[in-house]
Amino acid sequence: MFVFTIPISQFISVRLLVILLLVSFFVKSRGDSFFSFIKNSWDIILYLSTLAIGLIYSEELSTGLNVIETNFSFLAIPVVISRCPAVDRIKLNEIFRAFKLGLLAASLVCLCFAIYHYNQKPDIQFFFFYKFTDAIHSHPTYFAYYIILVISVELFNLFYERRGLEATFNYVTILFLFLLLILTGGQTAFIGILFVFSFFILKFLIEEKTTEKKITVGFVILMLCCLFLISLAEKQFLLIEFNDSWERAVLWESALSAIPNVFLGVGTGDYRTALNDYYTSHGLLQFATESYNSHNQAIQILFSNGILGLLSFGFMIIRPLFLAIQNKNILTTLCFFPFLVYGMTEAFLGRYQGVVFFALLHQVFVSTMLTEKSFSTDLLTEK
Repeated sequence: MFVFTIPISQFISVRLLVILLLVSFFVKSRGDSFFSFIKNSWDIILYLSTLAIGLIYSEELSTGLNVIETNFSFLAIPVVISRCPAVDRIKLNEIFRAFKLGLLAASLVCLCFAIYHYNQKPDIQFFFFYKFTDAIHSHPTYFAYYIILVISVELFNLFYERRGLEATFNYVTILFLFLLLILTGGQTAFIGILFVFSFFILKFLIEEKTTEKKITVGFVILMLCCLFLISLAEKQFLLIEFNDSWERAVLWESALSAIPNVFLGVGTGDYRTALNDYYTSHGLLQFATESYNSHNQAIQILFSNGILGLLSFGFMIIRPLFLAIQNKNILTTLCFFPFLVYGMTEAFLGRYQGVVFFALLHQVFVSTMLTEKSFSTDLLTEK
């Protein structure tokens, strides 16, 4: 239920996570739950420790505590998973299925509200970006990445596994979500899905060409053509503005220039005040009024917590990719690569939606790969 509600409601999902955490302490768990927690989550523990250290030299303690609260999922999800039976591919598929159903439910709610509002007051903007996702109080950028994840996994299953009636349902799901991605996604989302499409085309060129792969790649190429037609329509007709790449370079430069100490940063709680002071002193009043962050996750963590924070963030990103390469787990690489794209234009760990999404994917994929590695080692030992 917690995973199901992540795309639907931030309000509900965070409360379910608190309940889940409390309940996990009263159920029978694995004997090695503490060891499992450390083994699966040492990089997350390092990141949270960095944020806690940043509180020591923060003047805005209340803001710093709000940051810790936003990152609550980084503690709760690893603890819950460590006390559950080992996560394998079957449980991973169950988690993904719950997330997919939640995303479809959230999408239908947004679409129904958009149609209702359009009937009340004809305005095409009800079907795009903030107005479209306002029904579930969701940020369209993160909602678009939820969509990218589900499309990626569904295409992966079709490319390698699914057949028959279930495959038909998967194609319909992908087509529906792709339409919503066009409505909610800006250029960052388009670049993210472009890399996903490129992955399947390249895999098709170098692997054995089965009928299922041919159909899947044909479907991918069709969607890819739609993306280029949309970009062409944006430039030629300017019917709707899909461009979310406003002056991010100025934000990046501002955050880098405003760092007083590259080793420590400004502190977990002082990032907003320090950056707004820089905006104000350099005539960037609009950015100060809106209290923009740097819109780059690496720069943002460097600005607030210095080099130690940047290293801890790097470990969290690199570790699942390293395990994926080690275990030859293609799906993990496919799901985590768009985080690199989003990290270039968004500080995705600054919102609950980004934190809970990253924490969930990080822990279930890392736990699954460590379980598979342990199982393989046991088999070799027996032999």
